[in-house]
Amino acid sequence: MAAHEILPWLLTPNTRGWIVGPNYSLANKIAREVKRIVMTELRLPLESKKEISGDLYYMKLAGLNSEVSVKSAENQDSLIGEGVDWLCIDEAALITRNVFEMYLRPTLADKQGWAMFTSTPRGFNFLHSLYEFGKSDKHPDWESWRFPSTLSPYFKDDHEELKRTLTKETYLQEILCEFQSYAGKVFPLDRTTQIREDVKYDPSKPVYVGLDFGYRHAHANIVQLHNREKNFADVHQIDEVSLQNTRTEEFANKIRSLGYEYTGIWGDPAGSGTNLQSGISDIQVFANQGLRVNIKRDAVTRNVVSGVSHVRRWFEDANAILTCSFIQSARRASKRMRIITIQNTVRTKPYVMNPKRMVSSITRVMLYVFC
Repeated sequence: MAAHEILPWLLTPNTRGWIVGPNYSLANKIAREVKRIVMTELRLPLESKKEISGDLYYMKLAGLNSEVSVKSAENQDSLIGEGVDWLCIDEAALITRNVFEMYLRPTLADKQGWAMFTSTPRGFNFLHSLYEFGKSDKHPDWESWRFPSTLSPYFKDDHEELKRTLTKETYLQEILCEFQSYAGKVFPLDRTTQIREDVKYDPSKPVYVGLDFGYRHAHANIVQLHNREKNFADVHQIDEVSLQNTRTEEFANKIRSLGYEYTGIWGDPAGSGTNLQSGISDIQVFANQGLRVNIKRDAVTRNVVSGVSHVRRWFEDANAILTCSFIQSARRASKRMRIITIQNTVRTKPYVMNPKRMVSSITRVMLYVFC
């Protein structure tokens, strides 16, 4: 599609345009199609052309004096000093706001040129802001469109198989071209259902903790189980600890100072290794503070991807039927934007699991994703 938008301008005399990508390889996806149409379908004569290993870097049409250059956002020096009539930015979600505003946008000023941004969404980043311009009456010079992969005549994949094998966020982003907060996370956030004012500490219920040791960023989730039924429950996050550039002793003191009586604490198995500064393990440091940390070593804990899959088996399948949930206190959510939550979907025939073990696994995988 982008190549066909470029062609009318490339066939306009005395025009200059750029195809820009996060790197040359990605930019050449469009450039190869432009070259194919010009040389194979239209058979137009070229005045000059620059290629390296088959990748197009520059092409100038004979007689028309129009030219196209292929640029990489990684090579910012090459983006300085030229004015262009048009600009095609491919995989724009991978190009930073700084590169566009400092290097690419100024190239359109001299000739009052236009820009086109094509990309798969990558969260609510700079591209999403530009997309919203095209949907707003406040920016009449902007237009935005969204085309799911399923509309392409080249899409031959099994739609239902994709739904079964991809996470919901990945499917919505990669196939339906919808903006998602984070494709690949374990538990997607729905603030309308998972951030609640009524989530409070209940002294009558046990308290569990999941730990991620780390000097640069130590983190702990404090949760309680509600509405237990058939080895499943609603998991309420009642508190959290998030410290940066801190020692393990300070991390342990902070958790102990919260005043909860902890039924179980689970930590990253890496914490059993000897700390070079203290000469003892992080788990032993917690033990010295009266906090016993449980760990488990198996195929799941050794591999992040396996851990994610291990937990998502309970929470999501193709039918996405709700049987348990993770709910966070609104007080905690307002304190930090970088929060942890769980999507409320589980298999129709759930695995039988002890609730304590379930919290152990849930918190462990949370730590893998958000550490």
